[in-house]
Amino acid sequence: MKLIPLRPAVNPRTPPGEEYEEDDAAESADDVTARILFWRAFVWLMIVFGLQTFASLSPELVESYYSQTAYYYLTRFLSGFNKFIPFVVGELLVVGIVLIYVVWTIWYLRRVFRRESNFLDMVKVLFLQWAWLLVGAFALFLFMWGLNYQRLPIEERMDLERRAEGREEAISVGRRIVEGINRNFTTRDAAAATGVSQMTVSLPVVFKSIENAFQLETMLGRASQGGFSDPKPLLFSGAATWLDIRGVYIPFTGEAAYNEKLMDCDLPFHVAHIKAHQRGFAREDEANFIAFVVCIKSNEQYVRYSGYLHGLKVLDFLAKSDMKDVEALRAMIVPGAMADIQARETFGARSKSPMLSGISDGAINVYLRANRIRGGLKNFVEDTPLIVNYMLKNLNDR
Repeated sequence: MKLIPLRPAVNPRTPPGEEYEEDDAAESADDVTARILFWRAFVWLMIVFGLQTFASLSPELVESYYSQTAYYYLTRFLSGFNKFIPFVVGELLVVGIVLIYVVWTIWYLRRVFRRESNFLDMVKVLFLQWAWLLVGAFALFLFMWGLNYQRLPIEERMDLERRAEGREEAISVGRRIVEGINRNFTTRDAAAATGVSQMTVSLPVVFKSIENAFQLETMLGRASQGGFSDPKPLLFSGAATWLDIRGVYIPFTGEAAYNEKLMDCDLPFHVAHIKAHQRGFAREDEANFIAFVVCIKSNEQYVRYSGYLHGLKVLDFLAKSDMKDVEALRAMIVPGAMADIQARETFGARSKSPMLSGISDGAINVYLRANRIRGGLKNFVEDTPLIVNYMLKNLNDR
């Protein structure tokens, strides 16, 4: 079996203005090899898609044999491996792959410029390399995390409901969320310089509080168990802010990484969100919902505050029918918390790049649809029914 070519064929260098004579037989053999390699990549890609399709038709098998068994041990093994590494290994891995391909492309172009290879050969080699990288990465992604998208829906696993919210129910839950915000916000959290709140505890305390809340949440079943590395800040948090990325779980290394440029009031919730991904909750609505529940049950007041701030999205549903209800509930929020809410609403506009964030949103939308999330980006806001119905069932949350 011939390996994927690492470089285009080398032709004898000729002076400018002269043409070299090509070996037609060699050229024909190279073309045949390129076509064979391309079709092999295509066949393997179809096999991987077939595996994903089979998994989507058998969520019970995925739940039992992958999410609850294979993935359970795999992610803890990876976390144990990178637990003592202070930086995000997966981030450097991605940057390294990109740099390698950039260097290769420049090297190929140099050979073309020197007339040692032709441009078409270079394009063929680069295309084949990217094709095989896509196939390998997709297969590895499914094995190391991606099959979690095909597991049983959270409402079936945890005896929840995902029914449409009624107006009165949403108002009731909205009022409780506002009360939770007010109860967990204290004036000592406010920063005089900016007017927005700041954490009064260290990040390790926040991480420990979130992890403890996960482990005490019986609703999560086996996923509540620990054994994970702490979240790590992205080295390129500035770039993540331009792209409007709040955090990311890296399946290939088992790392939960967060954007350290986030506002303090948002950071605990987004850390809980990526830790939900780390535990196998792949869908964005499910990770949002789990992060909300974990945060509002935390033993740290500021973490609870961050969770309730996310829950305020319930008011977005009410805003579709009657803004008076929304305005009445927002009027109940204490001034310090309202300053945070207003700052959150403008954070993206102030910090993200419209062009880069648009590209990022498009890529995430394609990624989610490729993993059979029909709504794509809309999945980020589909946790509202879960939050409403959970709050209606649980009246004793802090």
